[in-house]
Amino acid sequence: MVALTAAPALVTLSDVAALAHVQRPVVSMWRTRSAGSAHPFPAAAQRRDGRDAFLLEDVVAWLEATGHGNNPAVRQESVAATALDLLPEAERLAAVDGLLALLVLKAQLDTPLSGLGAQDLVDLADDVDPHDRSLHREIVALGADAPVWARHADALASAAFTPAAAVNALVARHHRLGLEDISSYSLHAAALALLARLAVELTPPGANAPTFVSPDGDAELLTAVAALREEPGTATLPLLGDPASRRARRTLLANGWDLIDTAADDGLVAPPGGSTVLLHLPSATRPGLTDPQVIDALGALEATLPEDAQAIVVGPSGALCERIPTALQSARATILRSGRVRAIVRLPAGLWPARTRQGLGVWLLGPRTGDVRSTDHRTAVADLRATPLDTAAIDDLVTDLVAAADPSLDPLAHAFRFTRFATTTTLIATSADLVTTHATTRRPRTDPATLTLEINALYGKSAATLPGLDPPAVRPGDPSGPTAITLGRLIELGHLRLVQGNRLFDSDLTTGSGVRVHTPLTLTGIALPGAERVIDRLTFAAAYPHGRYTQPGDIIFCTAPHPAAVVDRDGFAVVATPARALRLTSTAPPGLLPEIIAQAIATSSRLGGWRLWPIPLVPTSQANAVRSALTDIAGARTRAAARLAALEALAARLVDAVTSGSVTLIDTDRPDQMEG
Repeated sequence: MVALTAAPALVTLSDVAALAHVQRPVVSMWRTRSAGSAHPFPAAAQRRDGRDAFLLEDVVAWLEATGHGNNPAVRQESVAATALDLLPEAERLAAVDGLLALLVLKAQLDTPLSGLGAQDLVDLADDVDPHDRSLHREIVALGADAPVWARHADALASAAFTPAAAVNALVARHHRLGLEDISSYSLHAAALALLARLAVELTPPGANAPTFVSPDGDAELLTAVAALREEPGTATLPLLGDPASRRARRTLLANGWDLIDTAADDGLVAPPGGSTVLLHLPSATRPGLTDPQVIDALGALEATLPEDAQAIVVGPSGALCERIPTALQSARATILRSGRVRAIVRLPAGLWPARTRQGLGVWLLGPRTGDVRSTDHRTAVADLRATPLDTAAIDDLVTDLVAAADPSLDPLAHAFRFTRFATTTTLIATSADLVTTHATTRRPRTDPATLTLEINALYGKSAATLPGLDPPAVRPGDPSGPTAITLGRLIELGHLRLVQGNRLFDSDLTTGSGVRVHTPLTLTGIALPGAERVIDRLTFAAAYPHGRYTQPGDIIFCTAPHPAAVVDRDGFAVVATPARALRLTSTAPPGLLPEIIAQAIATSSRLGGWRLWPIPLVPTSQANAVRSALTDIAGARTRAAARLAALEALAARLVDAVTSGSVTLIDTDRPDQMEG
C-alpha cells in the first residue's frame, strides 16, 4: 500500500524552476531577493534528503501574486510539478507504476477516474487487463490510497491534455524518479529521432496498420516511432512479466498501440511476416549484455526473421562495427553470410547518455538478395564518429539507408552522403573494423550550378580588395561528390607520415631572429603577429640532437584549444609539441593535397578524435588546377595578414604617440591648425 496522500503536494526548487519555465539558479535568486519584501518566497515545509521541499499551493500562489516566471498557465500545469522523487524509493516506484497504470486505464476507458473507490478501480483494471499483463497488480498495490492517485492521474492528464502525453512526461522524468532500468539504457533524442525516422521511412507504402516488433519488450524505440506517425499501428511484444517490461507495455498502451503478445524464446520473439523489427541491445528489458551476447542476439534475430520482414538493430559499436576477437568473428560473419545485412553504421559517441564514451552501431537487415559469395554483392557501410548527428545529418543518413535497403536500386543512381558500398565477401572475411575498410564518399548539399555561382561571386568580392588574386575558370562538375578518407586511415595506408613535435624548454625560445617554431598558439592565431617564438639554430642543434625540422609541404596541426592546421611551404622550421606534422609520402595519391588536408583539419568536428577526421581527395585530373588555385589563395591570405598586421601596428603607434603628446594630428578642416 502507498499511504502517502500528502506527498504529491510537495515540490523542490528544481520542480519550481520547471513549473515556472526558468533555469534552476533563477529560483534561488528569487528566494534570496524576495526575503524581507512584501511577497517573500514561501518557507520550506520539510527537508528531505538534504533538499528543501515546499507546499505546491504556496508556490503557485506566490508565482501568481508576483508574476515571476514565463508560464501563464502555472496553476493548470502545477499538478505535473509534484515531487514524487521525495518519496522513499520503494513507495516512489510503486506510486510511479501505479500512476502510469491509472493513466493507461484512463486512456483505455476514456473516462475520468476521480470519484471512484479503490475497489472500483481494481474492478476496472481487471476488466481492461484480465490476465494482469500490464496494469492490474500496480493498481492493486496502491491499496486504499488508489482514489487519491486516481485524482492525481486525472489532473496530470488534464494538464498534459491527454493521458498519453502525461505518461510520456512522467517517463521522461526517469532520472528524477529513480527509474534506473530506463535511465541506464535510454538513448539520446538524436539517436531516437534517427531510428524512428528510419523505421517509418522503411514502412512499405500503403501499409495502414504496419506491425512493429520489439523483440526484447522495450518501448523506447516504439514510442519514438509513435511520435512520428498519426496512427501508432500494431506492436508485437514478448510476455516477459518483469517490472521493466510491464512498464514498457503500459507506455505503449497509453500511446495507442495495439499489442500482440508472443511467447518469448530466450528473451526474443519471432516477428510476424512483413513487420519492422526494432531491437536495442542491451536495453531496460534485456540489460547487461556483453559483446558476445549482443552478437548472439543479433544472430538469433536473423535466424527467426521472416523473409519479407526487416530489422533495425542498435547496440554497442564494439560488437557491431569494430575489431573483435577471432572467436567472435565467425559468429558475426555468419550473420553477414545470410545476405540480409543491408547496411552497417557507426554513430558518434554521446548518444548513450549513461555511457557517454560508448559508441553505437546500427545494423539494417532486409530480405535476402543475390549470392554473398559474388564480388557484386555489396553492403552499405558508414562511419559517423566524427559527424554531429544534427537534423541535416539525420535526414541525409536516413535517405542513404532507405536507398541502400532497396535491392532494386542501382548504387550509382543515388548520390550518397555518408554511406558507401563494401564488398560483402570482404566484410565476411575480416575481424577488423567493418566501416573503415575503404574510402567514404560525401555528397554536396548544394547543387553544382549554385556552387559555381557562389564561388565565382566570392572570387569577385575577394579580387576587389586583394589585387593579384586571379579567379580560375570554374564550371559545374560531377554531383556525386568527392571521395573522402579518414586521417587515421591515410596514416595506416602509408600515404601520410605522422611526425611528432619536439619537446622544447621554454627558456630556449625567444623572439626576433632564429628558426621559426610552430606552436598551438601560432597555429590557432592566438599569438599576436610579431610575438611568434623562434629558437637559435645552434642552440637547437646542441640541446636537441634528435630534434626534427619540417620539410616543405608539411602540414602542421594541433587539436587544442581547437583544431587548426597550416601548410609549411618553406620547411626548415621546428614543431613544438603538442603540435605535430603530417608529411606526404611517395605513395600518396595525386589527389591528396596538403592545402586540402589543412583545410579539412581546421574545419573538422571534435567528435571521435583526430584520426577520424575525414580528408577529401581531389580527382587526379583536377589536382594541379586545385593546387594552383589554393596556392594563390594562400598567397593572398599572407598578403592580407601582412596588411592587417601593419594596420594594427599603425593604430597602436598612433594612439601611443597622440596620447603622449609626441605627435599632433593636423585637422585639415580647420584653417587655424593648417597655419600653425
